[in-house]
Amino acid sequence: MTQNEVLDLVEILNNEATNNIQVTFTDNKAELKWHQETTVLSIKNKLDNSPEIDSTTIKKPIQQTKNRQAGPIYFKYNFEPATSIETNFRANKYGNIFLTLKFSTQDTINIRSQLNEYSCVHRTSDSSSHIVQWSGDTYISFLLNPMKTADTIQFKVQGITISGKFARKDQKPIHKEYSKNLRKDLRQAFETFFNQASFKLKDNNNHVLEKAM
Repeated sequence: MTQNEVLDLVEILNNEATNNIQVTFTDNKAELKWHQETTVLSIKNKLDNSPEIDSTTIKKPIQQTKNRQAGPIYFKYNFEPATSIETNFRANKYGNIFLTLKFSTQDTINIRSQLNEYSCVHRTSDSSSHIVQWSGDTYISFLLNPMKTADTIQFKVQGITISGKFARKDQKPIHKEYSKNLRKDLRQAFETFFNQASFKLKDNNNHVLEKAM
């Protein structure tokens, strides 16, 4: 798409966005509303989606340093319901689009969390269930590459940013990989959505970008 086409698309998206494009976090899912259609996205590490995976092949022998283990970790997330209140699209000079879903700064999003069974690191405070509070200037922003074929538009996820502060409710130190893991799992969920979806411009007095499939 040309830069002018991208700018026109962003204008259309912003005219319709806030009331028609929202995300609600609940349990281990993100419910993405795009006009009249809501798609349920699973927020879990891809290892949790593969029942055939042998966890012993993932938990490789690792060295211990000062009684702490080093290796890959995978969190499970269970959200208390929270819905975005503002949606914004913005083009950059490279022809990409930022999709930002913002939550109320007055609210704290509580996430019941714990390491899953595939994690190599098992510090008791991380492997047991605990609540992480996501607060402050809370939003998620996706960098999308729009691609037009005939009369349909598709988006490819190029990157993701998560804003806000993550802290444990019990005031214990939060795992340093926590937000990184959440960012990976959210990217995976939205990549799945955009990889499977295409959109069409509908003109019912106003231009609207609707999900086609």
